[in-house]
Amino acid sequence: MKDAIFTGRDVAEALELAGRALGLSPDALRYVVLDRGTPGALGLAGAPARIAVLLDGQRRGLARGPVPPVEPGPGAVEPADEIRAVVARLAAAADVELSVRLDQEAAALRVRLAGPGAEMLLDDEGEALRALEHVLQRSFARALAPRRLLVDCEGYRERRDARLRALALELAAAVRLDGRPRRTEALNAYERRVIHLALGDQADVRTFSVGEGGDRRVTIAPKDAPTAS
Repeated sequence: MKDAIFTGRDVAEALELAGRALGLSPDALRYVVLDRGTPGALGLAGAPARIAVLLDGQRRGLARGPVPPVEPGPGAVEPADEIRAVVARLAAAADVELSVRLDQEAAALRVRLAGPGAEMLLDDEGEALRALEHVLQRSFARALAPRRLLVDCEGYRERRDARLRALALELAAAVRLDGRPRRTEALNAYERRVIHLALGDQADVRTFSVGEGGDRRVTIAPKDAPTAS
């Protein structure tokens, strides 16, 4: 059984929709808040709230309610212990085993995951892995700045990057054929950067990000096309 992502105007609505879909009371769900959402303002649409319901946890009767994030301690220079604690809590909630290795780099802290729980993380094109990365980034981005936090599991990141670069080239080729802009699926900041860099040296097309919050995407357009907002 796989974990599932639900969205709503706020966390309460996302929980209500998840409960309806799963035939459970919202109070009975074991879940992680991925994004609490932001309200709209001045005519702009807000970003939806997103939760990940731990379906394995539901099946095994684990404690109900949100999986609490671990906030970095005050004055912490390197939140390595806190990151390991978050992964351990989520692994326990899903009843899987995960090992964690942290690699320090000049521009990023890489969290490398492995073990029997890897299969669960990599199901559905790595949806659970990307959700976990989002949770960790939300919890520790401030403590790690200006470095990025990147999460990988058994080479997923390298394979994902390669697919994104291939997608960028494929969309650029389609744009050249008919002059019509193409848009990617919703991507996080790192994935959007992969697309931008993949086409950065292309003289006849350009890229720009559009959308708000978790729905930001990359548009590939002819060089002389107007920029969308």
